[in-house]
Amino acid sequence: MTTNTLGILGVGHLATYTVAGLRKSGDQRQITLSTRNAEASALLAERCRCSIADHNQEVVDNSDIILLAVRPESLEVLLEGLTFKPRQLVISVVAGVTLAQLRQYPALQEVTLTRSLPPASAEVCAGPVPLFPANEVAEQLLGNIGKVIVLESEALFDVALAHGCLHGWSYFLVQQLIDWSVSQGMNQETARDMVVHSIGSALELAESRPELDYGDIGNAIATPGTFTRKGIEQIKAGNGLQAWNDAMDSIRKT
Repeated sequence: MTTNTLGILGVGHLATYTVAGLRKSGDQRQITLSTRNAEASALLAERCRCSIADHNQEVVDNSDIILLAVRPESLEVLLEGLTFKPRQLVISVVAGVTLAQLRQYPALQEVTLTRSLPPASAEVCAGPVPLFPANEVAEQLLGNIGKVIVLESEALFDVALAHGCLHGWSYFLVQQLIDWSVSQGMNQETARDMVVHSIGSALELAESRPELDYGDIGNAIATPGTFTRKGIEQIKAGNGLQAWNDAMDSIRKT
């Protein structure tokens, strides 16, 4: 079976970790990069065995799948004068731009459109990759870089965006706990191991018991009189858990 070729319009951070993830997964398909952001394109081409087109129309002409990866304010200039093939698959990773808004551009009116938003962890082939609507070819491509999750509606992309931010916030939480451990006398390496493996093992245990909610497992451990219960009550009293919900809401409502 012939592997679909991939073209990327807009080579920034998202495109870079997506391509890096594809290559890490063993995906050897032809990937053509746009000339936009020439320095990033040159680095990615060398690192991940991609070719660089002379112009954007060449990217479209040489590719079965197009990853549309520019900022919203750059869409109009990028698409002006481009001609796509009828029913050519275009995967938009332009945050906050709906399929209906994309369809307003003449260049995109006859293509097959989907939306996605790979996380930074796609670089190591991990993390959720939201997709809407379902598309077999897009799922096959994106499944190389993470867990494809087909959303029930496009409106849920606002929620998925909050989850994308949650990915980034997690690093700050982990570092805060590492810093606290160091302040108590642990060396940096020990502190990192303790925090990372405490959180990682909790997720691993919970995922081994899919019949249980995470809350059920937590309540079974944080029983009255335990140190775990004392700590979680302190976190709740300080609005620690609700603060995460509030942050998610702030992104969804943006």
